[in-house]
Amino acid sequence: MTATELDYDATKADPSGRTDEVSTIPLETLTDEELSVLAPDQGVVVMPVLTELPPGELDAVRRTAFRGLVARGIVDPPEAESLAAAQEGAASGDVALELRVRNDVLSALTLRQSASAVIAAGRTTSTGQDFWYAHLVEDVVLLEEVSLDGLHHFALGRARDLGTLLEGAVLHPEATDGEGLDVELAVAPDSDAPAELLEVLGRAYLRADVLVVRREGSETPLPDLTGLFTGPQGSWSVLARPGSQRAWATPETVAELRTRVRAMASLASAATAPGRQGPTS
Repeated sequence: MTATELDYDATKADPSGRTDEVSTIPLETLTDEELSVLAPDQGVVVMPVLTELPPGELDAVRRTAFRGLVARGIVDPPEAESLAAAQEGAASGDVALELRVRNDVLSALTLRQSASAVIAAGRTTSTGQDFWYAHLVEDVVLLEEVSLDGLHHFALGRARDLGTLLEGAVLHPEATDGEGLDVELAVAPDSDAPAELLEVLGRAYLRADVLVVRREGSETPLPDLTGLFTGPQGSWSVLARPGSQRAWATPETVAELRTRVRAMASLASAATAPGRQGPTS
């Protein structure tokens, strides 16, 4: 079972008992290659496939992606006399939103590029990994889930539901309270769960490394990188500043982690408040 395949139910993660349905609207799925044509500036979002691609192959990949966008009706085919120029621009990654992009995709990319705060989460289970992003623009949140095969799944939600959506994304649906003493880790853990925690968590766990990134101009203080390990055998948190070589894993109750996750969502939302939005980067 991979992180992408986990059956998250965000409504179950709401400690207030609120019964409001938290719904999202699925949008288009795009590949790394297609996004490199449509939006050269990827910001904090990972590009798993393009990152591993040899530089000499980028031009050919982008040309193929451009043709695929036209074939799927996401980009209008250019006039015959400008086709060569358009393909050359796609190969160099310089066309961005100057193309005639289908309205729903254009709207999603515009939200993505104008977000005043982004919550980024790397999710790992014992068998897989993916990445989850929430791009905040006033009362709207654009969700982006990225798999290791370079597929970016987009959905649209309400910013007021961000806390519940984030809980559903980063906490294991069958998480229980952690027990025991703190565990000192000699170095900040990598993508795998530390051996000390695996003894407690077993193989059924979800690791989520969560970070809030704000655009320039916001004065809202943001939390450090937060690592969460949750599963049926318990819940732990690892708090470490980026670049730190030592960390402590602390057993946590599910309620404590929910409160912390909601606090991160609130801080991200505060960065979108009027008067705190800065220029997009």
